[in-house]
Amino acid sequence: EWGVDKPRRIEDLLKENPDAKVCLVDHQQTSQMNPAINLDNVVGVIDHHALQSKTIVTDRPIYIDIRPWGSMSTIIAHTFLTHNRRPSTEVAGMLLCAILSDTLNLQGPTTTEWDRLMVAVLSEIAEVDDIQFLASQQFKAKSKELAGLSAHGLVHGDQKSFSFKTDNFVGDVGFAVVETTDDEVIIDRLDELLPEIVACKKEKELSALFLAVVNIVELKGTLLICGP
Repeated sequence: EWGVDKPRRIEDLLKENPDAKVCLVDHQQTSQMNPAINLDNVVGVIDHHALQSKTIVTDRPIYIDIRPWGSMSTIIAHTFLTHNRRPSTEVAGMLLCAILSDTLNLQGPTTTEWDRLMVAVLSEIAEVDDIQFLASQQFKAKSKELAGLSAHGLVHGDQKSFSFKTDNFVGDVGFAVVETTDDEVIIDRLDELLPEIVACKKEKELSALFLAVVNIVELKGTLLICGP
């Protein structure tokens, strides 16, 4: 869509330059970091998620920009503007698509006015006249890709783990999400998904594992759970 080459794998980049400085984006927990990243080389974090028990710990001060907005890309777009920098058409287009994905086309519960404002600005720069069409095409492409994934890919693809310690519960809980325009296609594969959820929970030694299958058009979800 934007004529940008697919980026190289970070494992390959860090193999060539092991001392490269890294800024984490869209995450800040060690459990979500790529194993190839040396924590000592992390110099920044740009994120919009809550700080949890596995948030990175550094030996020195680093750049931190965490805001309660609907997308990390909204923060980056806003930073461009506050530094009087105009993103290129290609960069604006990719940031726009990322915000639409994160916020479910500005319909998700975490959407803020900042997300709406940056979508308006970026669509102007990227010369996108029909936001709804762009979002629908993006969601269709994502759903098509998901439909071809194995049960392992669906359960492990977009999964995060959280540690809890309360008076009544101590343990790690995993939460995986599959966002699609056709949730029935995924739900029809329960016979594959449920054993994979059980296997993943055992492999990662989780106390519980949730898999949410979300219909991003109808804004409804189905939650699969594997408990203790």
